[in-house]
Amino acid sequence: MDRKGQGMNGALSRRQFLTRQGIAVGGIAAAWLLDEARLHADSAAAKAPDSKNDVVFPLKISRNHRYLVDSRGRPFFLLGDTPWFLQKVPLEDVRRVLEDRRAKGFNTLFLEILDDSRLPSRDAYGNVAFEPPLDITRPLEAYWRYADAVMDEVTRYGSFIIMSDLWYGAGKGLWMHHVMPESARIYGHFLGRRYARFQNLMWMHVGDRNPDQRLFDSANELARAIQKEAPHHLHTAHLQHEYSSADFFNAEPWLDVNMAYTYGASSLQVTKEYQRKDPIRPVILGETGYEKEPNAIELLPDAKKGDLWTPYRIRRNAWWAILSGACGYCAGTRLWRYEPTWREVLNVESVRQAPLIRRLLEPRPWWRLAPDTQHELVTAGHGQSKQADHVAAALAEDGALAIAYLPGPGTIQVALSRLRGRVEASWFDPTSGQSTSVEGSPFDNQGGHGFTAPGKNSAGEGDWVLVLETSTRN
Repeated sequence: MDRKGQGMNGALSRRQFLTRQGIAVGGIAAAWLLDEARLHADSAAAKAPDSKNDVVFPLKISRNHRYLVDSRGRPFFLLGDTPWFLQKVPLEDVRRVLEDRRAKGFNTLFLEILDDSRLPSRDAYGNVAFEPPLDITRPLEAYWRYADAVMDEVTRYGSFIIMSDLWYGAGKGLWMHHVMPESARIYGHFLGRRYARFQNLMWMHVGDRNPDQRLFDSANELARAIQKEAPHHLHTAHLQHEYSSADFFNAEPWLDVNMAYTYGASSLQVTKEYQRKDPIRPVILGETGYEKEPNAIELLPDAKKGDLWTPYRIRRNAWWAILSGACGYCAGTRLWRYEPTWREVLNVESVRQAPLIRRLLEPRPWWRLAPDTQHELVTAGHGQSKQADHVAAALAEDGALAIAYLPGPGTIQVALSRLRGRVEASWFDPTSGQSTSVEGSPFDNQGGHGFTAPGKNSAGEGDWVLVLETSTRN
C-alpha cells in the first residue's frame, strides 16, 4: 500500500514510510497481556448496533462473474475504507472507527491481521503475534485473541472484511523476509482453521509488491491452505501499484476477485482488467490516492511530482473506475497511522464523499451496467481516455439505465436511442449527493441529445454525474 502521510515523517507516501522502516526489528519491551476476562466482558456488554445491513454472508461471485452477490443472490456493491491494522488501537477505539464508518455508509473494511509498518507485530495491549517474533508458524494466543475480538466487532457491525494475511511490503519489504512456502502453508492452515467461523471474509495476499518466485510460491501455499480450511472464504491479491491481482495470479484457481491498484487514471487499469476473458472475474479498485498524501500522483494526467491527492482527484478516480467496470471501490486516508489526530481524520472530505457513489447506485440496477468503451452511448464530448477530460460512461444491458461521469465543465452528446423508453435525465452532485432534474426531461429515446454540466457543484468544482433512466426500469 502506498499509504501516505505527513506528521513527524514529513510528506511521505505510505510506501516511502514503510520503506524507511526497512526490516529492522524494533526493541521488544516487556509486553503485558490483555486481560482476557475484561476483554470478553467489554465485548459482551457492548450493545450490538441496530443494523440496517440486510446482506446475508458469505458473498459469492455472480453468475456472469462480474460482481459479488450475497447468499440470497442479491448484488453487493463493495464500498470499502482502510483502517488497516485496527488492532493498533484499544477496543473502545475500534468501536469508534466501526460506528463512524457504518454511519457514513461503508459496507467493507480493508484490515490487516499483522502490522505492516514495523516488526514485530504488536497490538494495542502490547501482545506480540509470534514467538520467536518473526516465526509465522509460532503464534502467541494473547495476540490472536485480540485479533479475534476485533473481527467479532467488525462482524457485529455487519461489515464485509478484506483481510491482509501477510504484508510483503514495498521497497526493502517487511514480512517478505520472513516467509517461505512451507511456513506460509503452516500459517495458512492456522488462519483458515481459526477464522473459518467468519462468513464475512475475503483474504488479501501479497501486499504492495510483485512477487519473485519464492514469494509467489509462498502466496499460493498460503491461499491454498486457507481455502482447504475455509472453502467459503473469497481471495484476492494486492500487488505493486499499476498492477492487478491477475497480472501475476490469473492462472490460480484460488483467485476470486481481481484487485486493481493505481495512482494513474483508474479507468485505464480497470478497463484493461474488465476486458480480461480467461477467466472473467469481478474487478474492484482496491487502492488509489489518499487525501493530502503524494502517492505517485505524477502518474495522473494533470498532476506533477510533489502535488497532493485532493478530494476531487480521489473521487474522479473512483467514478472513473466504477463506470469502467469495477464492482467496488475502496477509499483510504492516513487513518492507518493512528497518529494523535486520527479521530479528526475520520471526517476528511474524501471519505464523506465516497459513500455518495453507493447512494446513487444501490437503488438502481448498477450490476447491469457495462462500460461504454466504444462511445456508442456518449458519442461526442467524451474527451480522451488518457487525459483528465475523459468522460466515463456505462449503459445497462437492457437499456433501462445509463450513467456518465463528467470530470469538468462541458457538453456531451448522448445517443438516447440506446435507451429503451422515455428518458428521465438528472444531474447528480458527487460532492453532496443532491440530484437535479435536467430541464426538458423526460426525453424521447430518439436520436442524440446534448447535455451540458450545470456549473459548479457544492464543492465549487466542475464534475457532475449524469443519470439517464427509463420509467420502465426495474
